[in-house]
Amino acid sequence: MKKPFFYLFPILFFLLAACQSSEEISLPTESLEATPEIIEETVEIYTPTPTIDLSAELQEVEGNVEAKEEIDSNFSVASNGTVLAEKGEIRTSENGYTRVDLSTGTLIRMAPLSHFTLLSNEEKEESLLTRVKLELGQLWVVLNGGSVEIETPSGVAAVRGSYMMVEIDPETQGAIISCLEGHCELENPAGILRLSNGQRATLLPPELTDGKFVLPLIERMSERDFAEWLFFIPEAQDIFPLLEEEGLLPWGDWEEFVPDEDGLLLSFDELFPELDSSLLDEICPPEEECSPLDGDGLLDGDGLLGGDGPLSGDGPLDGGGPLDGDGPLDGDGPLGGDGRPGR
Repeated sequence: MKKPFFYLFPILFFLLAACQSSEEISLPTESLEATPEIIEETVEIYTPTPTIDLSAELQEVEGNVEAKEEIDSNFSVASNGTVLAEKGEIRTSENGYTRVDLSTGTLIRMAPLSHFTLLSNEEKEESLLTRVKLELGQLWVVLNGGSVEIETPSGVAAVRGSYMMVEIDPETQGAIISCLEGHCELENPAGILRLSNGQRATLLPPELTDGKFVLPLIERMSERDFAEWLFFIPEAQDIFPLLEEEGLLPWGDWEEFVPDEDGLLLSFDELFPELDSSLLDEICPPEEECSPLDGDGLLDGDGLLGGDGPLSGDGPLDGGGPLDGDGPLDGDGPLGGDGRPGR
């Protein structure tokens, strides 16, 4: 009786072990069906500002305006619709004027006797920087996105928004910068100077400042500066109510200086009726039409009231005029030598 039981016991033990193994194997099946934990990682993707090829289209061409591409050896006459690529150049004669529409949306207006070169578009601080080089003359920039830098012989002028004028003095090569509205910067090896609404400054070459670059003083924009924006930059007229609220304008009613509906400028007599127009004969012959802005601007430089105009320098009331210097009552006049009769 003991021998059959001896063989039966191992069989029962094996079956019991098999049942336990079956239960242990089924446990991982349940754990595999559990929902795994998903860990999400946030990754910031930097999208660079798309570079726009720099080009310019000329519009509102008046007088003699010329342009050339980089590959051209000579300038040719420009007209409305003339397009220039990067490194192209534009220049105006003494009667030339044009609006330059950049591919970035920014526009530049050129005064007579101006010359500038399109340099480049490049990415800067997640925005677009347009660079141009002003060789001579005067530009007004109306910014539409990004920023614009203008290289001059005396430094760099930059506008981050929205209206800036740059003019090169033909005698000193100094750069006059006025910031009608927004944020403008002047930079040379001496540092950076920031301008805001209604401010201006002049960058001078080192030849005029003891051989070293210096940062200029900040001034208020002159009547001439504001008048030029009104006369020649119609896009800027929308900002004048804001400037009036800030008390920056030199006039009580700035709208009287806006060109009429036909786009004609007011005459000098209409702008300044107190000035005797007969005094203009010396610098404005009767057969020629006088303009309130004579090259370098209104009432400044060599204009009507300054420099070599009728009331200063060699005008009729000063220097070589009838009452002074070598006039009829003094010096070599008809009444005798260097003095009055009887002396």
